[in-house]
Amino acid sequence: MTYFELVTEARRTFDRADAAGITEHVAIQFNATGNAQGAFYLEIADGQIHVEPYDYHDHDAIVTGSAEAILDFLGRKENLANLIREDRLSVEGYLDKVERILAISMPEQDRSL
Repeated sequence: MTYFELVTEARRTFDRADAAGITEHVAIQFNATGNAQGAFYLEIADGQIHVEPYDYHDHDAIVTGSAEAILDFLGRKENLANLIREDRLSVEGYLDKVERILAISMPEQDRSL
């Protein structure tokens, strides 16, 4: 997976998601390692979700890991605690802000595909 593919997939994950229930500002920088090496951020502001291919210097936390581990967390395929325990992701900064991502309401999966 390339960096471009990683950012595209992260954006796609939150295309139809709803963060209206999150009232505080959340800014998480993700540092991908391996073939998709690079930084991108996920920001929640005023109930809106933004995923952009830049570093975020005023972040609440930095999450570092492979593209696969990052996408597993963002897509809720893997539990954050397990990813950290297995040393697939590391978190610097406010862990509670990273966990706020889990409060984003995700759309139901289309089961007809």
